[in-house]
Amino acid sequence: MTKAYLFAGIAASAILAASSAFATNLVSDGDFNNPSGGGSFATFFNGQSFGPWNVVAGGVDLVGGYWQSPTFGGGSVDLDGDAPGGVTQTLSLTSGKTYRLSFDLSGNPDGFPTSKSVTVSVGSLDQTYTYDIGSNSHADMMYQLISTVFVAGSTNTLSFLSNDVGSPYGPVIGGVSVTAVPEPSAWAMMLAGFAGLGFLGFRRLRQPVALSL
Repeated sequence: MTKAYLFAGIAASAILAASSAFATNLVSDGDFNNPSGGGSFATFFNGQSFGPWNVVAGGVDLVGGYWQSPTFGGGSVDLDGDAPGGVTQTLSLTSGKTYRLSFDLSGNPDGFPTSKSVTVSVGSLDQTYTYDIGSNSHADMMYQLISTVFVAGSTNTLSFLSNDVGSPYGPVIGGVSVTAVPEPSAWAMMLAGFAGLGFLGFRRLRQPVALSL
C-alpha cells in the first residue's frame, strides 16, 4: 500500500469515526415498529408497556395503519387513549453532555380539542408543544418536525405527556430520536479528515503528466 492510499484511509476513518459518534439514535424503537399498531391501532393503559415504552397517566393508542405514517415511516402514538396519557423511556446518556431530541408532531384529526398539547421532558428539557389540527387528515397528517437540544442529567427519562383534558383525540408523535451533539474535538477530527482527503486530491492534481512523443 502506498503512502497516499494509507493517508487516504486514515483520513476517511477519521471522518467515519467522528460522524458515527453522534449519528446513533439512543432511543429504542423510536419509530414505534416493535410491536406495531397493526392495521389500525392498539390501546395501552397506565402501568402497561409496549416494547421499551412505558405508559403513564390515562392511556395511549399505538397507531399502525389507521392514518399516515410519520415522515420517515414507522408507526405513531396518539397520547390520548381512552383518556389523556403519555409514554416514557429511560435513556443511557452521559451526564453533562449535550444531545439533540427530534420527533414528528401531529394531532388526531377525529375530534376536539383542535389544539393538541404535549409536554416533553428529558435531562434539562421541559418544554410544552402545541399542534393545531387545521386541515390535517388520516391521509395527510401534516407532521411537523420538532428538534431541540438539551443537557443530560444524572438520570434521563424521556417523557411525552398529553396536556389534554378528558379527550380521546390527542397529540400524535413519531420518529423519535436522541443523538449526541458533536463536541469540538469531534468536529476537529472530521475537519482533519476532510483536510487530509483534500490535500491528497491536491497532490494528485500537482503530479506531472508524462508526455509521449
